[in-house]
Amino acid sequence: MPAYGKLVLVTSVFHPSDVAFARGWSRRAPGIDGWRVLLDREVGTERVSIIPPGADEPVFIVTRPGVRTVLERRVGGPGEDRLVLIGEFDNLRQAVQALCPLHDDHLQEIHEELEVAFPRARR
Repeated sequence: MPAYGKLVLVTSVFHPSDVAFARGWSRRAPGIDGWRVLLDREVGTERVSIIPPGADEPVFIVTRPGVRTVLERRVGGPGEDRLVLIGEFDNLRQAVQALCPLHDDHLQEIHEELEVAFPRARR
């Protein structure tokens, strides 16, 4: 009898709660001028660009081309622009935390905000 594979549905869209986490992270991550997060679109976000402290343009790009979330860095000289893989993560939350980890107190604040914005269904 043939074995049937498990069907996995993959989308390139980040879950809204992960996008909200990234925004909360950017407000709390340390650094002069802060870490700024730019979304390709508000609903159905597929690309998150991150401007680190001291930069004027996005340096890091986070996408989800498959099952894993990919964090890349823009590099290149004048007239050259390419992306170099930094790492693959399970989700957007882990990717931004890899760039600048937050203190547990700040993580708790973000999670409390997410509980309000995305309440769990009553069971």
